[in-house]
Amino acid sequence: MGSEATVPPVDVAVVGAGLAGLTAARAVQRAGRSVVVVEARDEVGGRACSRELGGQMVDFGGEWIGRAHRRMHRLVRDLGLDVEPAANLGRPVRWRLPDRSTTGRLPPPRTWPGLARAIGRAAWQSRGIDPEAPWTARRAAELDNRSVAGWLDDLGLDTEARNLLERLIGSLACQALDAMSLLHLLWLLRIAGGPVRSMNATFQWRIRQGAQQVARRLAEPLAVVLNTPIERISQDGATAAIQATELSVRAGRVIVAVPVTQLPTISFDPPLPGDLQRLPDLHIGPGTKVIALLPQGHSVRHNTVLGGGTLWGGWRRGDRVSGFVPPAGADAHDDALVADLASAFDVRPDQLRSPTVMRWADERHIGGCDAVFAPGQVCALGPLLAQPHGLLEFAGAERSSWPDNMEGAVRSGERAARRTLAALKDSRLSTTPRS
Repeated sequence: MGSEATVPPVDVAVVGAGLAGLTAARAVQRAGRSVVVVEARDEVGGRACSRELGGQMVDFGGEWIGRAHRRMHRLVRDLGLDVEPAANLGRPVRWRLPDRSTTGRLPPPRTWPGLARAIGRAAWQSRGIDPEAPWTARRAAELDNRSVAGWLDDLGLDTEARNLLERLIGSLACQALDAMSLLHLLWLLRIAGGPVRSMNATFQWRIRQGAQQVARRLAEPLAVVLNTPIERISQDGATAAIQATELSVRAGRVIVAVPVTQLPTISFDPPLPGDLQRLPDLHIGPGTKVIALLPQGHSVRHNTVLGGGTLWGGWRRGDRVSGFVPPAGADAHDDALVADLASAFDVRPDQLRSPTVMRWADERHIGGCDAVFAPGQVCALGPLLAQPHGLLEFAGAERSSWPDNMEGAVRSGERAARRTLAALKDSRLSTTPRS
């Protein structure tokens, strides 16, 4: 485009073509309303990013679906996609401890008392937490003001049990545990059905065609504009307008589906209220993932790795191996990450095929992976995440009851669409003729 292009007015404009934005747009379109989606990047999907590696479709972002992810399961079916077992649970695990490593379905027996104490305490403390509003729990402020690291300190765990728990939680949270609210951890465990059930609730299946294919198929019937970062969103009380350097769209309502840390890149008129301006304080973990293919014919007994210094967690499916890097290792050189992934699966670094490192913190218009609430932030910021701003609704995984995965993105998009459609109905507002 040359000078600014004006798209015909629509009932709803959606900013962001990740799973949240596309799910919202789909619901709006299915309700018979006109909708356009505007995306800053050159592809749809957001943090659902799939690439071909050695002839296989590999997920570099969101990957897992669990038994509790009902919205994602339904969406995958509706779009004609398939899930396949992750094939990690119930298989041998390589337990990488500070002094030595062992392989087995269960961690070393000497760690059992400490692990049982932590799991039991977490199960007890997570009871009574409302997954939709964890800040309303009894003792919410007390739990929120404590860090996960401080909680582990108080449990008096042995060194090896503490090491495994730090790496398990740290891998899932993508954050240092002294910067993670205990209430946030308990919230995640509660919605997954408790500490014991949480692995099945979250890590049972993956999408055979790649997670990004969900976004691509959602986008097919929609009007989607790529490579267009929205710079300004204004509203006059009756309608709203989204503006980019070369695009302007007027709409009855707007759904903003970008990561909270990207909100400062958009100028709002009227400005966001003071409370909502605090939302970018929510920390987004760096999110570094390293993936490679094992040598052809290489046999390895374990499917999962837990523990270690550089990589804290890893998993295998067939000859494809992946490792997750904790925040402390986010600055490590690619060679160091590949070397540790090779070591975790008993090969030399030069034997790995097509090693690739994805650093989400470096991805423009995204800037990281999962949101992590620091001590005090669940109570302070949680109630604000679903608040509208005039004619604007907001969506995104971190704004849902599943703030760390694709299920949350879909749920938040559905909620934003419901509210938007209800508002349009109440106002009897339509900027375009209805068929």
